Amino acid sequence: MTTDPHAGAELTDDALQDEIELVGDLVVAASASERPLTDDEIDHALGIQRAHSDAPVALTERPHRSTRRLNA
Repeated sequence: MTTDPHAGAELTDDALQDEIELVGDLVVAASASERPLTDDEIDHALGIQRAHSDAPVALTERPHRSTRRLNA
């Protein structure tokens, strides 16, 4: 065990944090629904915008967690 108060303070994984937030968004969306989510509802929860075809086009810019509305 270390006594250094700064040990591990720089250990962050932004990609993992983003993945956790995406899973959380899906859990919230699924919990609010009384049926399985459609592909479009999943895309919306993940911030994916589709063109008129079925192929995903681009991820929207996901705002930082602290700036997102909690009851969207």
